[in-house]
Amino acid sequence: MGSPYSFGDLAMNTTYSVKPERNDEHANGVTTQDIVKIQKHILGLAEITDPYKLLAADVNASKTITASDMAELRKLILGINSEFKNVKSWTFVPADYAFADPKSPWDAPRSADLMLDKSKVIDFISVKMGDVTGDSRANGAQGIQSRTSGKLSFEIKDQEVIAGESYRVSFKSSDFRNISGYQFTLKFDENSLMYEGIESGVLKTTEANFGTKRISEGMLTTSWNADKGISYGKEEELFVVNFRATRNGKLSNLLTINSNLTSAQAYDEKDNVLEPVMFVRTDKGIVESGVFELYQNEPNPFSKETVVSYRLPESGAVKLTVYDVTGKVLRVYEMRGQKGLNHHQISKGDLNATGVLYYQLDAADHTATRKMISVE
Repeated sequence: MGSPYSFGDLAMNTTYSVKPERNDEHANGVTTQDIVKIQKHILGLAEITDPYKLLAADVNASKTITASDMAELRKLILGINSEFKNVKSWTFVPADYAFADPKSPWDAPRSADLMLDKSKVIDFISVKMGDVTGDSRANGAQGIQSRTSGKLSFEIKDQEVIAGESYRVSFKSSDFRNISGYQFTLKFDENSLMYEGIESGVLKTTEANFGTKRISEGMLTTSWNADKGISYGKEEELFVVNFRATRNGKLSNLLTINSNLTSAQAYDEKDNVLEPVMFVRTDKGIVESGVFELYQNEPNPFSKETVVSYRLPESGAVKLTVYDVTGKVLRVYEMRGQKGLNHHQISKGDLNATGVLYYQLDAADHTATRKMISVE
């Protein structure tokens, strides 16, 4: 149910058709877990019986649930497409509509007639297309975080890479048990590595399981699912990503898993949501990987305080500089960052400025700049 609307200057004793529409943030609430649910429905393993969820699953408007719907969802998840081709992001059904056959809800009305002779309320049920698990938020997808029930490790072998040489990076896992799906962004240092393609492993992934639209920015997205929970041993090769090194470096400092484009989630056969994390196998054991990244400040815009987060491949001295559009330096913060994720809080009083500002992070041989907005 949404907020009430009122319309003035309409003639009385006249019938009007009311049809709500909304078409924004198509990816809101859409994850690989929705594909898992749809695949089980298609195979008859776990039928979707809720008519509204059936409507949500039919993202290609074919009035049936097929593998084509799964393919369209995956392209959205991977960032290949930004919206559905045949439907809007939301659809609405009058709340008082009774489905003649809940298993075949395709002809449900999307509008309601209103005789304007007295005050009357018409309620609609909102349906977020593509979302059969109920993860969407009516106020938008920004900032949604799923509560996880544990971690799923993805592991690679650490090695020194040499500029000009090609490397076959094999992904394995020590805890791939009863997993029915996953999705994440594989972030790599685009200044050190050049993507050269993927190879299938025991998961039998194909090019359709990966998105390369933002590959020039060092982001490879992936989404995989099965019709049941699957387990593999720690030495099984799940999939392979091929790179060519463009400068020397250490692999553990050049790759990580994050949610930059496709949010990092994994699912077990009991529908628990797990957090995919990337680790590196070294001679000294298994350690978490890391790359240099500067994240968007939160909140943005901000009126009092904001937090700048950044990730370092190694601990060391960093310098965070804030300046205005003219290049005037407003504040310099010098500190020691730790390997992995770091946070630094900035107070508006430190800057004494409003409007569009820029912040730059310098660490070792890395640098990155982003824009922030300070408001009254």
